[in-house]
This record gives sequence, C-alpha cells and structure tokens, in this order.
Amino acid sequence: MSQPAPERLSLEEASTAALVREAIEEAKELVRLEIEMAKNEVELELAWAKRAAIGFAVATVASVVTLSLLAMALVLALGGSAFAALVLAGVLLVVGAVAGFVGYSMLPKSPLARTRHRLEREVSQLKEHLA
Repeated sequence: MSQPAPERLSLEEASTAALVREAIEEAKELVRLEIEMAKNEVELELAWAKRAAIGFAVATVASVVTLSLLAMALVLALGGSAFAALVLAGVLLVVGAVAGFVGYSMLPKSPLARTRHRLEREVSQLKEHLA
C-alpha cells in the first residue's frame, strides 16, 4: 500500500525548486496517510456502533415485553382498577425518561477524537517548522 520513501536530496545539492517539489510530495503523502487513518478509525467506530445497536435492540424488545407483563401483573395484584394502571404508567414513564437521559449522556461527545488530536498536533508542528 505505502510507497517506499523517495531518496532525500541533500540541501547543498538540491535546487530550491527540487526542495519545494520534495516538500509538496511529502505533504501529499502525509494527507493521503491521514485520510487513510481517518477512514480506518471511522470503520472501527462504525463496527462497534453496529454491535452496540444490535445489543440495544434486543435489550429493548426484551425489556418492553418484560415490563408489559410485570405491569399487567402488578395492576391485577392491585385490584385491576384504572387508577392503579394510571399510577403504574406514570411511574414507568419517569423510569423511562431517566433511562433515556442516562443513555443520551453516554453517547460519544467527540467522535474521531484521535484523528482530530493528531491533525491538530501535526498542524502545530508544521507551523513551528515553517516559522
């Protein structure tokens, strides 16, 4: 995949044009490698996200069925009245809202963090080198 490194010119032998050409080629290679690394990171994160989504879907279906059966059993145990059903529905609504908030807070806040950090570091190094 990656090409062998071209022979570097010594500063004494190379013309300015050759040095600029070499710098441009190295910058192109760096950009190509960064894009490849970012693609790999995205693919890895997507694979983990797919696995997590499947797990969440199975857990959601099982939880809904279980909670429905438990709620029905509890309403019947409380006498089967409409008031008991409404109270239980309110409690389950609060539990669901809290669980949704917790799940939302666990979502990644900074996707592609490694790539962003690496690019910021390389830009600052390039600025220092050019200064």
